[in-house]
Amino acid sequence: MAADAASDDRRTMVRAAASPAAEAAPAKRTRTVAVRLTDAEEAAWIDAALADGHRQLGAWVRERAVAGYLGKVRPKTGGGLSAEAAAEVAALRQQMTRVGNNLNQIAKAINAGQVPPKMAESLEKGWLEKWGQELGRMADRLDALEG
Repeated sequence: MAADAASDDRRTMVRAAASPAAEAAPAKRTRTVAVRLTDAEEAAWIDAALADGHRQLGAWVRERAVAGYLGKVRPKTGGGLSAEAAAEVAALRQQMTRVGNNLNQIAKAINAGQVPPKMAESLEKGWLEKWGQELGRMADRLDALEG
């Protein structure tokens, strides 16, 4: 009888975890699962992850596992991209992230009234305009690659 109660409790927990309310506030992931692969398998997984628009292999593996087990699939971005195009998309996104981080640091310094002299000099020389144009070019290239 205790086993039946434990089984019912587990089913309740599984249903609660699959509910929309549980998805709204995901729990922090604290568990690790290790998988051993051959070099060829790892290369194939990395290629597949890049083609699906993932830069992190672990995130791709988790998504594929959840999709297979629970039937949930993230909308595919950049589907059908070649490995080269997917790698270019990943590199562009990484570069855009770096520029965005720099912009955030500049905004924080300006808002705090603590603009270092070197930063002020870069801003006077048109750094923001230059990188604004560069971000625009990167966004155009991403649009062209991702369709």
